[in-house]
Amino acid sequence: MKKARGCVSVVMFCLLLQVTVIAGGLRAGTARVEITPPVGYVMGGYANRKSPSTGVHDPLYATVLVLKSDEMTVAMVSCDLRSFPSERVVNEARRRKLADHVLISVTHTHSGPMTWEDKTWPSRDSSWYAETEDKILRAIEEASGRLFQARIGSGFGEIYLGHNRRLVSQDGKTTMLWRNAERRATAPIDPAVGVIRVDDETGSPRVVLVNYACHAVVLGPDNRMISADYPGYLARKIESEFPGALCLFMQGGAGDINPYLDKQPVDQNGFGEAEKLGHALAAEATKVLKRIKPQAIEEGSISAIAENIEFRDRWDAHKTVRTGLTTLLINRRIGIATMPGEPFVELQIALRDKAELSGVFLFGYTYSNGGEWAGYIPTIKAAAEGGYGADYNTRIEVGAGEAIVDRAVVNIFKLMNVLKTTPNQ
Repeated sequence: MKKARGCVSVVMFCLLLQVTVIAGGLRAGTARVEITPPVGYVMGGYANRKSPSTGVHDPLYATVLVLKSDEMTVAMVSCDLRSFPSERVVNEARRRKLADHVLISVTHTHSGPMTWEDKTWPSRDSSWYAETEDKILRAIEEASGRLFQARIGSGFGEIYLGHNRRLVSQDGKTTMLWRNAERRATAPIDPAVGVIRVDDETGSPRVVLVNYACHAVVLGPDNRMISADYPGYLARKIESEFPGALCLFMQGGAGDINPYLDKQPVDQNGFGEAEKLGHALAAEATKVLKRIKPQAIEEGSISAIAENIEFRDRWDAHKTVRTGLTTLLINRRIGIATMPGEPFVELQIALRDKAELSGVFLFGYTYSNGGEWAGYIPTIKAAAEGGYGADYNTRIEVGAGEAIVDRAVVNIFKLMNVLKTTPNQ
């Protein structure tokens, strides 16, 4: 695979920078709340699906993992939604001293509700969006109120479940390969399955966090039943194998990655194919989980940098795209970087190659530190080649993805204390 090259300058860099460090042992807490919208809610994900939902095939949830020490708290939230940027949740959690850093990640199911595009349904006084924010805040509070002494570890496996939907020919022409039932070879793709395991003092897994890059679009626009798509099947399978554990799915750099059976019609076993994909991913994640040996953290071994970076709007020089980013380092072994939008897969590969850690995770589709939803975040190479999310239906300036990756790597090195703070004499 070719690595993305180069980056561009940003208009305003580091509007906000805060650094915090966890000291002492690790405590963890979990909670889950249902966030399924009412039947009749407008669905999001497909422009050609004009009708609202007609029922619920499987409920949607927000699952929370809180990691806490005496000095700092991090809340990771995995939502069965297409997107959910909420500055209110981030700020209110800080104001209530529930968490210093909140990562609101989404599985990116396209069989869920419209989210930030309309926050007023069914009414401004009583909206599903505001109610969901309240539920997530209560879940963070609940997780914070039932903490246990924890150990943590990570590992990686490999599985091929999707393809790169931008097909670039030898003459440089780009066409969209939305569906790839024949499983023809495409590039770049990333088969890495990242797993973070959190155990209690008895050695029992209490949290299984799975990180993989693939759009949750097995179900297509013909489906009008609310569903979490394959990530829902993944979570249910993991939890059936490990009673007492909760599974969080954190979407990776899936901006240009589709499942082979994209938009499988419901009347042609659409839900069955989503189940197959979810169970296949669960099987590989389970193999990884069994190899991980969680460890207690040492004093000062969890740290975080949160910042806000302003990029130019690609198409309008008078506009900007303000992106909130968070970088975490756990036990000097696990590095996590967030992007509030849909990063292309090559950015995930670049982060892992550059960070020089045994466990590096890109949480795409993750809102964390204010700002806005950045939409598709292509590589420079992809922006030049074109295609969906590369030269249309994207608005962040070219090179922003590489700049974010480089910034995350710098932050990881800072948190590892390997960067000098004064020049050599």
